[in-house]
Amino acid sequence: MKKNIYYLIILLVTLMTFSCNEEDDFAPVAILGCMDANADNYNPQANTDDGSCNYSTLGCTNPDAINYEPNATEDDGSCIILGCIDLNAINYNENATNDNGSCEYSVEYLLSGDWDISLLEYSTEIDLSDIPTVGALLGAQQINGEAINAGYWSFQIDGLYNNNLNFTTEPLNIATFEIPGVPIDISSNGNWNIEGNDDILTILDENTSTTSNYDILSIQNNIMFLSGTIPFSQEIMGLSFDLELEVEMQLTK
Repeated sequence: MKKNIYYLIILLVTLMTFSCNEEDDFAPVAILGCMDANADNYNPQANTDDGSCNYSTLGCTNPDAINYEPNATEDDGSCIILGCIDLNAINYNENATNDNGSCEYSVEYLLSGDWDISLLEYSTEIDLSDIPTVGALLGAQQINGEAINAGYWSFQIDGLYNNNLNFTTEPLNIATFEIPGVPIDISSNGNWNIEGNDDILTILDENTSTTSNYDILSIQNNIMFLSGTIPFSQEIMGLSFDLELEVEMQLTK
């Protein structure tokens, strides 16, 4: 009997040992990794989570943007950078995404284009003493006034210009006489340039080689104010006069 119990114990120990060895042979191999499917580095092959999961925070990662998100780890293209987005401006910002109205332009750029002389204030002096019969009575006369739609001025970006000043002065009243207004019709073309502190417009008339300077009182995208002197020759009552017309004009594009 004791012998049988002995054999039984030997058999049980053998079976237990074989079972342990069999479990060791079929134990799964541990594959470490991130097991969260919502993580950036999710590993579908992993069977053992090693705490390595990483998660993205979407947002603007550019510190120059007004909507910069310091906690963002991945840029989502939402950055808003304010600035001038016009390539023609002197302060164009290539990184700007939204225009903030800060664009600044050179005087040359603003000046180029076609302008209408919408309002003209003028003044000149004409010595009429040489006119037969009445010249001594008339003498030197001051002519001044204003005119609307008095011509045009065109400035090309390459430095060329052409213009036409076309209006009739207001009538002259001398004693009991009224002399009709003098028709002014001046055309020229040539070259233009900006000088001084960007506030002087220099005009060179290629037909007469006459240089004229105009003060740029104000200039914006579609309105400009100039003042200066226009030298010209004018025929009045059969006589030719060399005159200087003092002008202040408002021009609009």
